[in-house]
Amino acid sequence: MADRSNLHALRLVVVAVGLGMIGLDAAPAPADVIVLRGGGKVRGKVVPNAKPAADRVTVLSEKGKTPLVFRKDQVIEVTAEPSPLDEYLVKRGQVSLTADAQYELGLWCERNKLRDLAQLHYAAAVEHDKSFAPAHKKLGHVRHEDRWLTFDEVRVLQGLVRYKGKWISQKEKEEREARAELATERASWMRRIRLLRQAIVAGPEDRALEADQQLRAIRDPAAIVPLVRILGEEGAPLRTTLDRLLGAIPEADAADALVGRILQETDPDVRLVTMEELERRTEPIVASQLVRALRSDRPEVVNRAAWALANLNAVEAVPKLVPALITVRHKVIMVPTESPRPGGGGFGVSFGSVPTAPGAVGPIAANGSSIAVPTGPAVAPGAVGFGATSVPYPGFGSTGVSIGGGASPSRGPFPQLVAFSYQNVEVLAALVRLTGRDFGYDTAAWRHWVSTSFQPDPEPVRRVPQP
Repeated sequence: MADRSNLHALRLVVVAVGLGMIGLDAAPAPADVIVLRGGGKVRGKVVPNAKPAADRVTVLSEKGKTPLVFRKDQVIEVTAEPSPLDEYLVKRGQVSLTADAQYELGLWCERNKLRDLAQLHYAAAVEHDKSFAPAHKKLGHVRHEDRWLTFDEVRVLQGLVRYKGKWISQKEKEEREARAELATERASWMRRIRLLRQAIVAGPEDRALEADQQLRAIRDPAAIVPLVRILGEEGAPLRTTLDRLLGAIPEADAADALVGRILQETDPDVRLVTMEELERRTEPIVASQLVRALRSDRPEVVNRAAWALANLNAVEAVPKLVPALITVRHKVIMVPTESPRPGGGGFGVSFGSVPTAPGAVGPIAANGSSIAVPTGPAVAPGAVGFGATSVPYPGFGSTGVSIGGGASPSRGPFPQLVAFSYQNVEVLAALVRLTGRDFGYDTAAWRHWVSTSFQPDPEPVRRVPQP
């Protein structure tokens, strides 16, 4: 009976501590689960406050180094549960203020999965003895010459700086800050250019004229990407304005944008304006980007790049133009299956009434419900391709068909990857213009001539002998 009374009294003490209703000199209660107003829960240990505070409840958590403090009215209920914090509070009250003692308490905390509190006592050991190596190692410190360095101090010694939670080089920090600043500026230009574009397209005449003038006055390099994104998909007049604007911005990024424009522009008249602006640029990036475009698998891009190189008189690009004379693209087409082997059964099929596609030459395969017939040829510059289509044939299998010898009907066409070759007209025109030679699309002849006779630099101008 006495034991039951003592247990009841202990529970009352726990609740009283949780609500801040007992004095600061009360004995530590068992580990607690604190239920907060709003449904939150905290697992830890209610401990006396360091300073008198009748309206506060202090909780030592199993995770974290700093106790949590709640207002008394935030705490709804406190439930006692066993925890290593019970023994920890006893040990903490008895530990001596020496490096060895603090280190041993840290090891005990680590064994009992109180890792944050362990770090706290390792740090205390170092405070008591700056040369206490075991605690330094637990804290991740590194010995450098005659002193121990923290992780942050090591990174500083390596020349790194802390930026948004990460250690990076000063150069990378500056680059990231520049990129972030540029992104902010571009976002601002995106909003402004959209408003100007809307005013030009749909605004009153006086507002449209004013917006057009403001648009044409843009010279900020940060506006290059927004200009291309917003105006690059507009009608020919605004795309022409875009090219004029890019030509007026004296930055390498503007020259790069002009190259992209000339490779994507489908209107020949607009492309002439783009070329006019590109011819004024002297940045090396222009020719290098056009040469890179010669490796594209899109013939239209390859031809535009070659046309631009010819207009720029880029004689040094001749060796790169030769491999681009012919572009090979791969497509999936349907091809017929192999015929049955000799000795097997055959089909007695009458195709007199079977529909075929325009330009087709007759069925090429069949299954139980349809017949595959070739489509007409697909013609492109320097290339011809054929496909196939499936035509329903309800009469198949009931009339006009005989199967003998155990043969089964063909499974029909199957997909196959086929290479198509395209002769790039503008590439040949560029080679002829830049070299004065014409070997047609004979790449072997062009390569031989380049390796034996091609001179990328014109003959030097003869100087008059000095007197």
